Amino acid sequence: MNRFVTWFLPLILGILSLVITSCREDVLLPENLALNINEPVQKNELDSYSFMLNARSISINIASSVHFSSSTSRISISIKDYSSGSVTVSIADHQMSNRFNYLGNDDERFYTESLDGFVPVSISISSVNFSGIFQVELHSTF
Repeated sequence: MNRFVTWFLPLILGILSLVITSCREDVLLPENLALNINEPVQKNELDSYSFMLNARSISINIASSVHFSSSTSRISISIKDYSSGSVTVSIADHQMSNRFNYLGNDDERFYTESLDGFVPVSISISSVNFSGIFQVELHSTF
């Protein structure tokens, strides 16, 4: 027992203190995933799609299939800390016809629009030399 207390217990306590003090403190919460520069974050679920990007002079083209079961949905778009470039959003239906188009080239506190009469099948997001924080959410309203 004496050997355990003088040798093994301090070793275990030292390892535990090392593990506890070396844990990462800047863990990103789900609502703050867009803090990484030029790393888009997408969440694509049944009847819901979200996209976030904290951009610095980025040009991208992203097309995603979405899985909606309702012909009534709502899109919400925001652009914060805009400084350059543009971003576009397009939503297509089953016939691959563009049913919604948006062009952002300035701060947009909160743009929202109801999309009725078609089921969204795909969303395309592109940017040209865009700098700012961009977020789009699309969800069914049943």
